[in-house]
Amino acid sequence: MSRSATVRLLGAALVCAALGLTGCSGDSPGDDQAGSRSSEAPPVDFKNPPEVSATPSMPSSRNLQLPLEAYAWTDAEERTKRQGEDQLAAACMRGFGFDLEPRPLYRGDKALRDASRYGVTETATASRFGYHPDPAARGSRPEESYSPAESLVLFGPQDGQQAEKQNGKTIPKGGCWGKSLRDLAAKGPEVQPDKEEFADQLAGYTWQESQKDSRVKKAFAAWSACMKKSGYSYAQPMAAVEDKRFSRASSASAEEIRVAETDVACKRKHNVIGTWYAVELAYQDRAIEKNQQLLNTLKDRKVAILKAAAEAGAR
Repeated sequence: MSRSATVRLLGAALVCAALGLTGCSGDSPGDDQAGSRSSEAPPVDFKNPPEVSATPSMPSSRNLQLPLEAYAWTDAEERTKRQGEDQLAAACMRGFGFDLEPRPLYRGDKALRDASRYGVTETATASRFGYHPDPAARGSRPEESYSPAESLVLFGPQDGQQAEKQNGKTIPKGGCWGKSLRDLAAKGPEVQPDKEEFADQLAGYTWQESQKDSRVKKAFAAWSACMKKSGYSYAQPMAAVEDKRFSRASSASAEEIRVAETDVACKRKHNVIGTWYAVELAYQDRAIEKNQQLLNTLKDRKVAILKAAAEAGAR
C-alpha cells in the first residue's frame, strides 16, 4: 500500500485512550490552573500549619519559584519530551505506511500559570483583559483529523474495535502513540498511571489548602475590606475571578476591568501575593517531606524519559 501523503497532528488529549488507561490526565500539566485532585485521602495533613520563615513583599506573581517545580516538568523539559514522543510515533507510523507531522513546537505555559495562580496581579493585564486570559498567551490549537486507518494505527483499537493488524502488521498496544510513550519511559522506574502527574496534583492541593490557612485568610480579609471601599463585595480574591458576570462573558466588560484593577491595587496594598506565596511555599516544603520517595521516583523517571527523547532525536 502506498504511503499516505496526508499530514496529521498528534493530540495529547488522546493519551489515555491510546494506552487504554483510566485515571491519568488528558492534556498537558499546565492546562488547569490549580491541578486536579483525586478522591484518595489527602497526601499531606495540614491540621497543624507549617511555620513561615519570611514573607516577601510581592507586587505580582510573575516568575514564581515554588519547591514542587523541581519534580514537575519545566517548559523546556516538556518540549523535549513531546519532541521525543513525536519522533517515535512518526517512526512507528511510517512502518505502517503513514506520514505523521509532529505537533507545533511547545511554547510553554509557566508564565501563564504563574500569572493566574493567585488571580490577576498586574495592572496592565487587568486593564486590558480583566479576569480573562490573554487570547494570544496560548495560541490556537491545530485541528486533528485522521482517517479511520490512521486513527487505528496511531491510537490502537477503540470502542470495541477488533482489528489488531494493518497492512499485514500487528498494531502495538495503544497504537504507535502508546508505544512511543512506553518506549520513552522503558528505562526509568515504573509509576502508576494516576501518579504520573503527582507533583502537579500535589501543587494543586497545596494551593487549595493554603487558602484555608489563618495567615492567608487574614490577608484575604484585608483585601476584601479594601475592595468593599470601592463598592465590590468579595470574600476572597478567587471569588472575583469566578464571578459569573465575568466568567460567562466572552471578553472583559468595563465593569470587569474596573473590578480587576481594584483587585490588583488591594492585593498590593495588603501584600496578599507575598503572604499567600510564603504560606504556600511552606505548605509545599511539608508536602515534599511527606512524599519524598514518590517524588524522587518521578524525578528519576523524568531523567530517563528526557535521555530517551534526546536519543530519539529531540533537540
